[in-house]
Amino acid sequence: MLLLALLARAIYTGAASFVIPCAAGIAYFAWCGVRDLVRNWSAFREEMRQRAAERQRAPMPADDTH
Repeated sequence: MLLLALLARAIYTGAASFVIPCAAGIAYFAWCGVRDLVRNWSAFREEMRQRAAERQRAPMPADDTH
């Protein structure tokens, strides 16, 4: 967020010397996010599948107290 705000301010004020470093920082952090997503997506899906299976296997206790 800070890099986006700094980039917007640099463009608005015409500070061209900040535009390239800000754009590079945004691109780098976006690339890191996508890389982590690709790396961890299969483990995340497997964990979500296991949690869904556990929820379906657990029987709900009957509430016959009245």
